[in-house]
Amino acid sequence: MSGKVFDTDDDPGCAHKDRGHRQNDPAEWDIQPEPVTCRTVVALLEEQTPRSVMTDLRYESAEPYSIFVVFNAGTGMAIEWELGRELMTSGRRRLAGLGDVQIWPAEIRGHELVYMSFRSGWEKFVVAAAGVVIDEFLKSTFEVVPLGEETRFLGVESFVSQLPDET
Repeated sequence: MSGKVFDTDDDPGCAHKDRGHRQNDPAEWDIQPEPVTCRTVVALLEEQTPRSVMTDLRYESAEPYSIFVVFNAGTGMAIEWELGRELMTSGRRRLAGLGDVQIWPAEIRGHELVYMSFRSGWEKFVVAAAGVVIDEFLKSTFEVVPLGEETRFLGVESFVSQLPDET
């Protein structure tokens, strides 16, 4: 880090590994891929001075529509939010979301940022993340589960085929 709240030139730190041989059909995978994880620092925007917060972004093919954001990852106290992957994808292009979570892009001094607003009851907080980190994270999730193919990873067909036929 270079003394800034977050450094947009840092390696995003996103990683995932396949454990097993990937077939064309996810139901034929020997083992599901490991989760995509990305550890980064976001800026918690407070009244006077932004504060650095270590944050983990996580994606798992078992829950293909969701992204998990864990603030203060690696400390004794963590806050986890679950949000839609499509919401984060849309928020990279324009204001997206209603209610508890909103995401929107911005550019400040030539750096792309992603703002995320989280609301729980009367409490609200806003963080800013480097756009390059969010882009790399999303790209990694699409490698695990392509956009639009989430239902293939839910295992619903397998579950329905095992139900007894009582007609």
